[in-house]
Amino acid sequence: MNPSPFRRFLSLALTRKWSILGGVALILLATLLMLPAPWILKLIIDRALPERDMGLLVKLLAAFSVLFVLRAWFTLLRNRILQFTAMRLVCDLRIRVFAHLQSLSLRYFDTNQTGRTIARISQDTGEVYNLTNGFLINLIADSVTVVCVLGFLYWIEWRLALAVTAVLPLFVLNYLYHRKRMRQESRVHRDNWDKVMGFLNERVAAARVVKSFAKERSEVDSFASGINADYFNYSRIVLRNTKLSIVADVLGSLGALIVLAFGGWMVMQGRMQVGTLVAFNAYITFIFPPIVRFVDLTAIFQRANTALENLFELLDTKPEVADAPDARELPAIRGEVELRDVSFDYDLEPPGKGRPRTLSEVSFAIPAGKVVAIVGPSGSGKSTLINLIARFYDVASGAVLVDGHDIRGVTMESLRRQIGIVLQESVLFSGTLEENLKYGRPDATQEQILDAAVAANAHEFITKLPDGYATVVGERGAKLSGGQRQRIAIARAILKDPRILIFDEATSALDTQSERLIQQAMDRLMQGRTSFIIAHRLSTIQNADIILVMDQGRLAEMGTHAELLTRDGLYSKLHALQFKDPV
Repeated sequence: MNPSPFRRFLSLALTRKWSILGGVALILLATLLMLPAPWILKLIIDRALPERDMGLLVKLLAAFSVLFVLRAWFTLLRNRILQFTAMRLVCDLRIRVFAHLQSLSLRYFDTNQTGRTIARISQDTGEVYNLTNGFLINLIADSVTVVCVLGFLYWIEWRLALAVTAVLPLFVLNYLYHRKRMRQESRVHRDNWDKVMGFLNERVAAARVVKSFAKERSEVDSFASGINADYFNYSRIVLRNTKLSIVADVLGSLGALIVLAFGGWMVMQGRMQVGTLVAFNAYITFIFPPIVRFVDLTAIFQRANTALENLFELLDTKPEVADAPDARELPAIRGEVELRDVSFDYDLEPPGKGRPRTLSEVSFAIPAGKVVAIVGPSGSGKSTLINLIARFYDVASGAVLVDGHDIRGVTMESLRRQIGIVLQESVLFSGTLEENLKYGRPDATQEQILDAAVAANAHEFITKLPDGYATVVGERGAKLSGGQRQRIAIARAILKDPRILIFDEATSALDTQSERLIQQAMDRLMQGRTSFIIAHRLSTIQNADIILVMDQGRLAEMGTHAELLTRDGLYSKLHALQFKDPV
């Protein structure tokens, strides 16, 4: 049985145990320094004032002042230590979650909304900060206060203390009655908010699509619907917390009323001095308000507990594709690629009747340095082939070999370091052009960067930009055209100097001029490297050394352009469709 999220968090917090212990010690000191204040008030009322003893009054007031100054100083020091410790814990947790995300396979990102994933790192860790800096500090301080004050009250007047203690179980019953519902409502709120964040992230990223379909009003309505659903749920949480607080406040008032009634009767009977009753009444303000605060703290705890459940659920997610325990470094390769009876399915469930596998028993061998084109109808398995070669997914059966090495037996880093990929829509990161070019090779010299940009037909347009290579490209390279982004992506691949190249429809969405420039860059880049080109336009791959024709997850044909045309198979039909004379 797995420990609770809160216990797992406490284990994580122990990595900062000395800072936490120091903060706890300061909490205890600040709390203990607060306890003598009501007793000093009693001495002023019962002794200094009736006896008109100015010297005693001055000493008591001086002691009172010293206590509050020391308490303020300890509280400041406590908050500084614990706030920094809490923030350090949250930063460590954020780094740990992000690092774990980098280890997860593509299937995780395929099946989880980006907004939901971002919420784990941003909002859920924020709730953990509230837990550490708010909940734990107040819980420790208030618990120490209540225990110490109760003990002192029993020493002063055990009958009054007993009356105060009799009220305390009612606070516990009040909390237990609402606890389960609070936890459920907190989980519903987090689920609703994750959906809102996922929706928001998708729509912001797809702003161009939304505007092109004139769907702004519809998207606002959908967003408002999600926000309102969360509003109604969160309103229930607020109402429940309000009920808890009101009942706790009433119970606190009841306790104070009991003390005043019983204590007043004892004063009138001569069994207690007035100063003692005043001090006693002051001490119970150290008991009931903290207990009322416990109610507010439960709301923080429930939100944080839900956040911790989400975080540890993510941290417990195992990468589907991972290095084997005995994985070895892949040496420098020539670029031979072989698939042996490879089958694969994106759905983890076994394929049922009528649902074919994404890939089924695909086999081929590619010598080093060859240019390989992969063609076929949509959904035939073209992109899946390159996903398996790059080991973004593992085969269900069979094997993928590079230079005779089964890629499941080598480290993923050493494999991907020797593979370059240029996608149909290449993604650039917000930053400068130079930073994007050096992404795969941070130690590249300025000369190497310029050579790569020239080879990719990118240097000319870069030098015309106001800031040249220091130009900030914006998020996902939004400030560049599609053709410019592709040329930067090719230059980035050239700078990486891989032995295996993959072009996933790298020119399909470009105009004729951009396509020509990029095709020239691709031709330079492919020289001496094993290259895989996924293309819909057959005119761009007629000079390929080998053409793989995919159909419904199977390798239908394999050969050169000329050979495939003579076979009157699928490739010949696709070629005829693309090059038939217009009617």
